Formats: sequence, structure tokens, C-alpha cells
Amino acid sequence: MEDPKAIVARHALKYIGDAKLVGLGTGRTVRKLIEVLQEAGLLNGKKVVASSLDTELLIAKAFPDSVLSLVSGSIPDVYFDSFDQLVKGGNSWTLVKGGGGALLREKVLSYSSRRRVFLGEKSKLWEGRTIKVPIEVVPVALSYVLRGLENMKVVAEVREGTGKIGPVLTDNGNVVMDVVVETKDLCHLDKRLKSIPGVIETGVFCEELYDVIILGDPTGNVEIVEKSRS
Repeated sequence: MEDPKAIVARHALKYIGDAKLVGLGTGRTVRKLIEVLQEAGLLNGKKVVASSLDTELLIAKAFPDSVLSLVSGSIPDVYFDSFDQLVKGGNSWTLVKGGGGALLREKVLSYSSRRRVFLGEKSKLWEGRTIKVPIEVVPVALSYVLRGLENMKVVAEVREGTGKIGPVLTDNGNVVMDVVVETKDLCHLDKRLKSIPGVIETGVFCEELYDVIILGDPTGNVEIVEKSRS
């Protein structure tokens, strides 16, 4: 059996093409992808924009002059990221992200990039009736957001850190909360959650935010879901 992260990472290599600016997300699968890209020499001479400080530091160790800040507004030719869960509804897929707390920056890059490729293990396919979705909240609005979620009858909790007492904060200084919601019509729910003042973003990534999904398992089987490009 092989690590499925390595399997999907190798399949992702063909999507980098002649990209001059590569966007990279956050998480263990992205770390494996960076390793595979480095081994193949496919990051040499390229610029990188990342969704988190963690990924920026990882790239900067090997390519100290290649990292661009999100503030630059640069548009990645291709953006690679992973997901926490994948929910199928009808003929479309919805990704749930934000386990690493970088959901806002990940969504900014996904929305802005010319092509978006997401990698993950088939074990992340979610079939439950409910699912936990991260949201990013402005700290001063936390109490108001909790009240708004309660009015929506949404179960919510502030995500607590493990190395430091207190809530988990994003690279933007915002609080991460996790809400338990039904899996049906997650994209409509995304809009409802963001209608609460103080909720900056959710971890729901609908089909307009991805072009390719690569799924793998330890046996080496890979499934690629690729949207037609107009």
C-alpha cells in the first residue's frame, strides 16, 4: 500500500504545465505535493503565492526568492489545494475546507486563479446527513455571530487551540468556528452563513471554485473529476 497523498500528488504534476505563478494551499496533502514538485524540479524558476504562512515558510526554505505575498494581487496560473471532506449532491461536488484555518485565503486564491486543482483521498468522501463546516469570524463580532447562528438553529462552537489556551486564530487574526449543518444544499447555506455580519467566510467550496478534483486510495486507484472548460 502506498500513501494516497503521494499518489494524488504525482497525478497533479501534469496540471502545472508552463505556469509561471503557482498558487498553493495548506495542509498535509499540499506538503506532500510540494515535496513531489521539488523532486521533479517543477518549482524551479517559478513564483509561488500561498494561502498560509505555514506554506510560505515551507517554500521559502527551498526557494527563498520565489514567494509572493497575497497583497501583490498576483493571479496564479494554477492553484493546488486539498480538502477535508467531499460531498456529492446530484451531478456536482462540494468541497469542505478549513481544517488548517486558512479558509478565507484559500477561497481568495481559488476564486482568483486561472485553473484550480484539488487533491484528496477517497476516504474523505462524506456521506453523513450532517457535516462540520469551519467559518472565519471577526473577533469583536463573535458574540453576535453566535447569537445569529443560534437564531438559525445552527450548532456552533469556537475552535480551541491545542498548544495555546484560547480560540484558534487565522493568519488574518480572525476566530475559527465550526458549525454543524446538514449536507443538503451546502452552497445555499454558505450564502446564509455569510449574511450574518461578522462572518467573513465559510469552508464551503462550490463548483465554481474548482476545475479538477483528483481522488486516490492506498491501492493506487485514482479518479479524476474534471469540469469542461468553456
